[in-house]
Amino acid sequence: MTTSTDPAAGFVAVRGRLAELVSAATDGQLTVAELLASEDSLTVLGVSSLALLRLADSLEEEFEVLIDLGDPALHADGLTALATRLHEHAG
Repeated sequence: MTTSTDPAAGFVAVRGRLAELVSAATDGQLTVAELLASEDSLTVLGVSSLALLRLADSLEEEFEVLIDLGDPALHADGLTALATRLHEHAG
């Protein structure tokens, strides 16, 4: 049984919320389902520099983590790698 204190459940929640934030940052051009199904980098998925800026702002607000726009996590990493980073920061 999975509980809210289960690290795996926490990661799934962070990954899901991150997908929602990326989708919102792209004005819905990428759906949550598309993001969750892909391991491609956000750049490969077509996330624009403006959307990355919006995402960085959202991450700072929601997860209280500062991500510089030059940070490779925003450009080279996929959703799972970025979620892992956020989950580790929160834990």
